[in-house]
Amino acid sequence: MAKFCTKCGTPLVDGRCPNCDKEVEKKVDTSPKVTEVEETEEEVTAVHENYVHAILNMIKRPVSGMRESVADANSKVGLIMMALEALTSGLFVFFMIDKMVSAATGGLSNFGSYGSAISSQLPSAGGYFVKEILFSLAVSLILSALVLGLLKGMGGADINWFQSCQIAGLKSLGCSMGWLLGTIGMVMELYVFAIIILLLGVVLGNIYFVAGMLNYPKVKKDGTVYAIFLLTIIMAVITYLFLTQLVSSAATSGLDSLQSIL
Repeated sequence: MAKFCTKCGTPLVDGRCPNCDKEVEKKVDTSPKVTEVEETEEEVTAVHENYVHAILNMIKRPVSGMRESVADANSKVGLIMMALEALTSGLFVFFMIDKMVSAATGGLSNFGSYGSAISSQLPSAGGYFVKEILFSLAVSLILSALVLGLLKGMGGADINWFQSCQIAGLKSLGCSMGWLLGTIGMVMELYVFAIIILLLGVVLGNIYFVAGMLNYPKVKKDGTVYAIFLLTIIMAVITYLFLTQLVSSAATSGLDSLQSIL
């Protein structure tokens, strides 16, 4: 006597239902495919965009935009963001020095020829513009070199110099927005606004930078956290040495100018 499936009534073949058993097999077979899709979503393919689109994409979506950008191992977008920060910081310093020199010159004009002699020794805003651009580029390149070494050594990342420039460029991107708005505030003589927006830009740049390092594709996040901590210490030491040298140089230059006047 033939046996039938208790669910659908189909005659059994070798004790198994041809219909119900196939449905069970399909459900079992589909589960690995779901896992494969989830894993594929973590992989990022290179997106070849124009540089303006890539930068705007990173402003709107810092993490995913960065991952899409670094998928192109030879993208120059990081260098462009560094140059953008250098230019905007140079403009901010230029207008700040220019405002200070203009105020000092106006006050010294009341002292006649003596005031004119002192005014002639005041620093040139154009010179500080060039110095700030060179300094900003130097800091960004040093930072990219440190990112390359630390992410590769402590984070186990597969990264080259152009990709490290894109990570450092994230910091430049946030800072450049602060420099640009701060420059506008300086030109309009909104000095409090200029300082506040500049600080916010620096904070935003550092948030971009940390997020970029932690979310770099296939990086060891535990090692990257300590890499960021070590990087912060190194940059703090570099900044301290630079500021010490800057203050010493400014004091020496001021004394030399005062002696020449006297």
